Amino acid sequence: MALMTQIRDNLTTLFAVLAVFFIILIVFDWGMDYTGTRGRGGANAEVLGMINGREVSYRDFSERLRREVETQRERTKTEVDEETERQLRGQVWNSLVDETLLEQEIERLGIIVTDEEIVDVIRGPNPPEFLVQRFRDSTGTFHREDYLQAIMAPENKQAMVQVEEVIRQQLRRQKLQSLLFASVHVTEGEVLQRFSDRNITMEAEYVLFDPNRVIPDSSVVLTDNDVQKFYGAHPDEFKVRAARRLKYVVFNQLPSHADSEAVWKEMTRLQDQLATGMDFEDLAKTYSEIPVTDAYFKHGELTREKENLVFSSKKGQVVGPVKDFDGYHLIKVVDERQGKDEFVKASHILLRTVPGPDSTIVIQKARDLLRRARGGEDFAKLARENSQDFGSAQLGGELGWTGKGGWVKEFEEAAFKAKINEVVGPVRSQFGWHIIKVSGRDKRELKIIDIAMRVRSSSQTIDAALQQANDFAYLAGEEGFEKSAEVSKYEIRETPEFSRSSMIPGIGMNDAAMTFAFKAKLGEVSEPITVSGGLAVFKVSGITEEGVRPFQDVKGISRSMALKEAKMQKLRVHVEAFHSTLSPMTELLDAAKSLSNVSAQKTGPFKATDFPSGIGRDPKFIGKAMTMNPGELSTPFEGLRGFYVMKLLSKTDFDSTQYAAERVSLRDQVLQEKRNRIVSDWIASLRQAADIEDHRDKFYR
Repeated sequence: MALMTQIRDNLTTLFAVLAVFFIILIVFDWGMDYTGTRGRGGANAEVLGMINGREVSYRDFSERLRREVETQRERTKTEVDEETERQLRGQVWNSLVDETLLEQEIERLGIIVTDEEIVDVIRGPNPPEFLVQRFRDSTGTFHREDYLQAIMAPENKQAMVQVEEVIRQQLRRQKLQSLLFASVHVTEGEVLQRFSDRNITMEAEYVLFDPNRVIPDSSVVLTDNDVQKFYGAHPDEFKVRAARRLKYVVFNQLPSHADSEAVWKEMTRLQDQLATGMDFEDLAKTYSEIPVTDAYFKHGELTREKENLVFSSKKGQVVGPVKDFDGYHLIKVVDERQGKDEFVKASHILLRTVPGPDSTIVIQKARDLLRRARGGEDFAKLARENSQDFGSAQLGGELGWTGKGGWVKEFEEAAFKAKINEVVGPVRSQFGWHIIKVSGRDKRELKIIDIAMRVRSSSQTIDAALQQANDFAYLAGEEGFEKSAEVSKYEIRETPEFSRSSMIPGIGMNDAAMTFAFKAKLGEVSEPITVSGGLAVFKVSGITEEGVRPFQDVKGISRSMALKEAKMQKLRVHVEAFHSTLSPMTELLDAAKSLSNVSAQKTGPFKATDFPSGIGRDPKFIGKAMTMNPGELSTPFEGLRGFYVMKLLSKTDFDSTQYAAERVSLRDQVLQEKRNRIVSDWIASLRQAADIEDHRDKFYR
């Protein structure tokens, strides 16, 4: 019973830890993550939000956030900066909203789990793995008798209560999942269609009659009454969901110049300590926000700023501070070794190829630039003035260090053959003509210690932005949004229309802004709301209620659509007249040569999942091709761009052996896609119908 004794010693702690862990990380097969517990703040708990009348306490939310921050810190081995924590707050909030809506649906549907069902899971033939894993020996054998004795032991009663609650939540959700998926089925026809779409290759030739090219606008007379009739006959074309527009002013809470200066001063203080004999590695372990590592870095594995500095330094040298995208760095080169891979540093001037006779002009210019660079002119200046690779041109053509496989084949072969400071070219690649200068070759790998400090927004920076946002919100409410912004010289931005279930363009997922947009009246101004990088004050600048757009609002669109319909009616006569001259033996493209303003060509080989040449993604064209046999001539049919007449040239045979081999996996793919879609649509509908109040801005800035 040595195994039993060992397990008893640790079982209470084990069960408690696993219970909490499992509650946090329950993951369903249907792809959604939920935490298994609901925020239950006491009567005096501070309310951070409301979800369909259910309170979300600050205490519960902050504890969940703390766990997420700890997980992030463990995963990255670095401290979590303010922007990352802000993103984590959004993730925790969205997870909590989805979880609460899920629990409310379970309650509404009356889904329950009996004690007997829980006992069946725990004592059944296949208990949960998180319970049984400590009862397996080194061979993987499960010691069931020891397990049963442990779960029945009196000293483990409290731990088992937690475990039972975890399993109860899991079973409730499995039952909900079963209800959701009960109507999801996959037919044999759907599996056949998926296989055919992926495996059958076709080629066709076609004639496209585009109404905008064949029928002039002047040949169609449309009265206002005609347009009105079209509008009345097609109400579905003009239906709209409830939508809003927002104007907003953003108040940046990103680090200020003073915040950057504070980190710079801290870096110079560390330099002073090094000058007194302090050990660099000890300082790094105390102050750096990235861990000390034994890794050796090759060219291309550091940012350009750090690479240029450390690879031009000697072993034992301390360099910096250097400012990079993620803050300031003070770096010591502690070791150097020769690696197996060679790296080349190169710059280039790119001239893009052009079709036709002008191509010779491009080649001549490339040769002239090569001559000038070899003659001693400043390569960087030539690149800035002539290169059409605008990203590198600003850097004097510099591309940095790259190993084999980092550049396109033609460029790489030329660069790796060239000597240091040699200019070669012109070299032709898929991007154009390159003039290349190689400025370095190296196999070195460096071990460094990096004291890294991020620049974070100080409390003064955050408070100043909050004060500005509050002042503006007050003045905008009193004197008008636009006037207050003009006086203070704030930039006003405006979103396009958005619906309740969608993201807010330019803002992203933001429950507080979304709730304000759909609860506030036209012209109403919000309190400051947290957005990415700072705060924003919003004004409702447009309201569209659900229904059919008034005719006056869509008169122009209605006229365009009515005009197209009238032109398509006229066009049908032309297409049918052309088709009547054809026979299955007719060469379709030859017959179309007598027509003007039509497009007649071959598609080239394509599958149903492709974009046929000259067609694009037109389901009607592809669907028609799938129903035809090789050599068959279609009747005229309508596609997205007009009328088509098609002749199918070839179609690969249906491979029944391959289908039999792939049938089960294809069915599983289609089924999973349907399940994912029904879950995401269901969650979206719950969110859209929910009454969500998000007060995180009162607790976090």
